[in-house]
Parts: sequence; C-alpha cells; structure tokens
Amino acid sequence: MYQVLSESENGNIGIKIERKLTQDDYNLLSPFIDRLRQEVGPLGLLLDMTECEGLNSQALWEDLTGQLHQFHEILRVAVVGERQWIECGTKVFHPLRKTTVKYFSPDQLDEAWNWVKTDER
Repeated sequence: MYQVLSESENGNIGIKIERKLTQDDYNLLSPFIDRLRQEVGPLGLLLDMTECEGLNSQALWEDLTGQLHQFHEILRVAVVGERQWIECGTKVFHPLRKTTVKYFSPDQLDEAWNWVKTDER
C-alpha cells in the first residue's frame, strides 16, 4: 500500500510505502507517475520506506523492465528507510540507469526532501 505525501509539489513527488507494495499498487502507481511526468516534465521522487515490510518482486521486475524508458525523466530518487536491504537495493539499482539515487535514514527525511527538490538538475 502507498500514499502520496502532502509535501509533493512542482514535479517533486513523495510516496510513502506502507506494509507491502503489491502488484495492484504498482498497477496504480506507475500510470500516476507517468501522467505526472507528462504534465510537468522530469520528476524528483522521494520514496519513504520506513514502514515498508516488503515488495512484490515480480511486480518490481515487471515495472523495471516495462517502464525503464521512463527513468530518464526521473532525475533524482531519495530512498528513506531503516532496513539494511533498502540501502543495499538502492546501491544495486543505482548503476542501471541515469537517475541519481541516494539513500537516507529515517531521521534524514527533511534532508531527503531538500535533496530531491534541489535545482541542480
């Protein structure tokens, strides 16, 4: 399950992932991001995964392989979380695209927002 964070504005979107992100969640989230990308152009993305218990790996794989063309218009991704696998996953996927991905701990949420919203694009 996910929710769009109220701090989202001007092409910078925050998404809080709660419990487990399912295939149905991906099916809603991907078109939402694509529509926003078409409306405002390149995006900054903050993923708050502090309450995430897991991801549907099949959904993640389908999203990565089916939507890879979109990543060039997502300039920055801040991943916020406290689980070791989130930091590892951030590092693993970072080299696969031109998008800049950075990991932040839960106490760095404000710093993550500032980084995503920076004008250095």
